[in-house]
Amino acid sequence: MTSALPEQYLAIYRMRQCLRDVFEMVSSSSASTSSDAAPFRLLGVNSTEYCLPDRLSPAPGGNVWWAARLGETIAPRNLCVVERLGLPPTWRCLGDYLHGCAWEAARPPDRCAPVQQATTTGALYRYSAAPLTDTPTLRGAFDTVEQALARPATLIPADLFYIAKTLENAREVLRPAGNGSSVLELLGDPGLYCNLTTIMSRIMYVNETVVTVSQRALNTTNILLYATETIVQQLLPGAASIPGQRYDCDRGAGAPGTDGTVADGTLVFRSARLIVLIADPAVANVTGVALFRLRNESRGTEDDFTDYTLRFLYANQSQQALLEEEELEIGAFLPQSVLDGLSTLYSAMQPTVEQEQEQPAVPADEEEEEEQEEQVSQATTDPPLVQAETMQPPPVRIVIAIYYNDRAFRETRNGTIARPNAKIISVSVPGYGSRMPDEIPIFTRESSNRRPGNGTDPGRCGYWSFEARSEDQFGRWAYDECRLVGESGPRKQCACYHLTSFSRLTMDTQLVESVGVSQKLIADQGTYALDVITAIGCSLSLLGVLGIVATATLFPAWRTKASSKILLQLSGAIAIEMIILFVEGPDIDLRHVSRIECALLGSTLHYIILVTFLWMLVTAYLQFQRYVKVVGRLRPAHFILKATALCWGLPLVPVVGFLATDYALYLKRDNLSDICYPHGAALWYGLLLPIATIVLLNLGSFLAVLYHICTIRRHERNPVAKAPDHDLTLAQLRLSVFLFFLLGLPWIFGMLTTGTEEPLFAYLFCLTAPVQGFVLFLYFVVMDPVARRLWLVRLRRCRTTRAAGNDTDMEKETTGTTTPSTTLNTQL
Repeated sequence: MTSALPEQYLAIYRMRQCLRDVFEMVSSSSASTSSDAAPFRLLGVNSTEYCLPDRLSPAPGGNVWWAARLGETIAPRNLCVVERLGLPPTWRCLGDYLHGCAWEAARPPDRCAPVQQATTTGALYRYSAAPLTDTPTLRGAFDTVEQALARPATLIPADLFYIAKTLENAREVLRPAGNGSSVLELLGDPGLYCNLTTIMSRIMYVNETVVTVSQRALNTTNILLYATETIVQQLLPGAASIPGQRYDCDRGAGAPGTDGTVADGTLVFRSARLIVLIADPAVANVTGVALFRLRNESRGTEDDFTDYTLRFLYANQSQQALLEEEELEIGAFLPQSVLDGLSTLYSAMQPTVEQEQEQPAVPADEEEEEEQEEQVSQATTDPPLVQAETMQPPPVRIVIAIYYNDRAFRETRNGTIARPNAKIISVSVPGYGSRMPDEIPIFTRESSNRRPGNGTDPGRCGYWSFEARSEDQFGRWAYDECRLVGESGPRKQCACYHLTSFSRLTMDTQLVESVGVSQKLIADQGTYALDVITAIGCSLSLLGVLGIVATATLFPAWRTKASSKILLQLSGAIAIEMIILFVEGPDIDLRHVSRIECALLGSTLHYIILVTFLWMLVTAYLQFQRYVKVVGRLRPAHFILKATALCWGLPLVPVVGFLATDYALYLKRDNLSDICYPHGAALWYGLLLPIATIVLLNLGSFLAVLYHICTIRRHERNPVAKAPDHDLTLAQLRLSVFLFFLLGLPWIFGMLTTGTEEPLFAYLFCLTAPVQGFVLFLYFVVMDPVARRLWLVRLRRCRTTRAAGNDTDMEKETTGTTTPSTTLNTQL
């Protein structure tokens, strides 16, 4: 089933093989009959329309590739999902009409993860590849898709692609012309359209990163949109009439609704996040719909269309009166001027018989040429009785769909993109093209949750274009043929000639995130090895912090030192950060977490990371004072109190600010591996920018200290007091490693991995950054003579019955001693 190349591609493949054989034969025969070189050298034979497979039978264990059109990216016909991406492998057809089509350069083969046919991915793939030849199979496919989308947190990008291909497969089957009565009966079943409405509604619950990754790789959402719109429109031209009914698809396609949104000549399919209207304006002059929010509901708590009501709009609707209605959310209708011009538009779209015969066949000789000229001259003198029979225009059917969010309308390029700042409404008139004879009014309400950084963007009216501009962009928002014509508060009125999906757009900045656990910190693709390394490092760090806390608890004299107070606060911040990462982690998707809980968890993690880095900055300042500025007072008065207020108080400013501006910045974006964590502006300006600044300052302090300790022997005046070379070298090395971890410099590796797939820096980051707490325990407890002596005394007391007074005296003695080995001790 998966390896048989369709006949349309097979014919082109055989033609290419024949041409290649002929050229090779001519080249070889010319070379054998002449001593000179062959007159030409065969480079290849390419189609100008398709990239074709190199062989009809796939290699053992290899993927099955069919043909692809120029510019198209395809997936293999067999079931294959690359674990690190959550996507099938892809292959893009490149080239032009001059040199022909050729596959992109071969990349190292991706190993397919084992996927069982019984899993969700396997079931979706089976329906996407198998012919849906009968009604039970088609209904089974739709039911499987709905069940998969009922658990959006478990979906991977490959699932969305196979869902899109399943609907595309159904589109080919559900063609009224040339199919049996069963297909026509199915096309008249409202349950089919409820299935489609529910599927598209549930797509808008899938996490936006998963959707964007799938769209960027395989054009998934455009396939979904085109397939669903085509299936709906295939019924309409042949339908004699439209009954006035409404179907609440989330409760099944049962009896019509009773909330007043029913009128003759209209069909309404309503689901949680998608509303579809099919209207026949010849029945009751209904040409559009508007969505209004109930007055007694708050705009900040909505999650779907539950708190909205519909109102039908008519061809003679007052545009200004509608724009001024306070609770208007979104709406569109076709005015009378558009309806009056549809018949003329349809006539202009139809070719005439004269146009079809405009280019006669080339004559074979003079007599045929003269005969042809006589026929042409006679045709021009005869009256136009053979003008193409004016085809009757199809019945006017208006299809309007209202989308709750922009999941299916995401630009996929990195950098500055257009994002809808309102809900999205789609308008189409099947059979009449995409450009109307007059402007269509579109009404939107701008969202109150504007993204940070977009406050100065005035917004523009735009529509969704399926046109691809580059290899990483399959769709985009376009602005031509749309303009802003009116506004009333947050409500805007656009006017557009072009029929498609409309919205009010603002500019945003995005980085298309790959699917992986570690991508939040290092933009890597989150392999299993990195997860294991990170988990082990975090565990060691927590054990180290527990050792430091135990030392402070058992030895009061040790914890009263100023350096120990700073160490305890830094260790506490590290411990809280690790605990939060362990508590939420990617497995948080296995249990329900509300938006408020997720925002609080993400903002807490944001806050504690900033606290940790500020304490690192404080320690960098102290190390600089101790090793570089060695004269004068090393610590100002009340330094511990001031540092505590700064490190625990300053991070509240950006965290509270972003929470108050838009708490959605802390919600998860990737259902596969994401955590409640800052995103967007909160990530770039509230977290990464402060971290980068602190790391750079700490790096400067680190280099200054290294320079000083490496030149310490040169500045030593008393040769007798010099430490041995071996001891001094070990002390320098120990201090360098200590400062590297203490000052958070492993995060430099994290910065170097951003925007690249190079795994070296990712592994260095995961090997060094999480173990900071353990390293602090080694240097401040295990390797510190004072703390080590305290523990030895405590352990010795556990084995003997020494008097408590002697132990106390020993503890006091050890805490008061200094370390005479070198001057490069690890202290704060």
